[in-house]
Amino acid sequence: MFDLNHFHAKSILFTEIIDRGHIAGHVLIFYRDRETLYFGFFGVIDDNEEKIEFLIRALINYAKDNNFKSIRGPINIPTIIYGWGFMEEGSKTDLFIGKPVNPPIYQDLFIKNGFFVKIKEVSWEGYFKRIPEKEMDKFDFSEYELFHPKDWDELMSLKRIFLEINARNLAPESILTPDSGSLFHNYVLFVKEYGALFMFLFVRYKKTGEIVGCMASTPNPFRRNEQGNYDSFAPFTIAVDKEHRKKGVGLLLSKNMFDLAYKRHIRYSSTPIESSQKVTAQIAKFKLDLSNPRTHLILEFTL
Repeated sequence: MFDLNHFHAKSILFTEIIDRGHIAGHVLIFYRDRETLYFGFFGVIDDNEEKIEFLIRALINYAKDNNFKSIRGPINIPTIIYGWGFMEEGSKTDLFIGKPVNPPIYQDLFIKNGFFVKIKEVSWEGYFKRIPEKEMDKFDFSEYELFHPKDWDELMSLKRIFLEINARNLAPESILTPDSGSLFHNYVLFVKEYGALFMFLFVRYKKTGEIVGCMASTPNPFRRNEQGNYDSFAPFTIAVDKEHRKKGVGLLLSKNMFDLAYKRHIRYSSTPIESSQKVTAQIAKFKLDLSNPRTHLILEFTL
């Protein structure tokens, strides 16, 4: 509810008069400024092609009538739970946090009506293997110190640093939720309820005492092992300042995060990354032995 209220979100409902106002379709709309209209939770009963196109035109007309310059989506707020994008055909369809499921007719009809693929998000996913110590011996980490916040209050005190590191190091395509800084506390509450503090990790450069990198994950409440414990999570952001890259710092963050997850009986992960992020993909594929079973498309329309 916080996200819906923060963005003054509205629903466009497609009702059928001949069926006493039965709701046959829905799209959520919201914005941060008048540049971009975001949409999410786009769906039509029975995935009817004619009704999907009707709702697409209603979305475009709303944006035109309210002087937006572009439309982007689907972004399903809060994204830490509901995710983003239309699922590409052939993707896995089991329930997992942040992974919407839909038939390909949706993106096909959006593209037919003038939308284009703005961002392609791939999910590196599977039962991960632990990164062996010999991989770490290739680097000298003596100048770096990993640390987790000692409690949730300390994590909130690190909010500004966390957001700044991500803002200056992640490509614009990797930051999908508008005004994510204002939603940070909501994210923390979600991790606190379903996950653990180890899901936030920072690295400090000893020479200056400056925090130069961070990594964060979200729990997946939709899977449990035979003992009834959550057995999967979604590492979703890793960022390292430019001058400290190519020194294995990203690998150091990843190993620590996945080792701690493993100790908590978490064996499965799914990491969403923008398709051009090659370094993160290499860690996921070659170090953690993950594959790419899901792809989601974020679309845009220029007015």
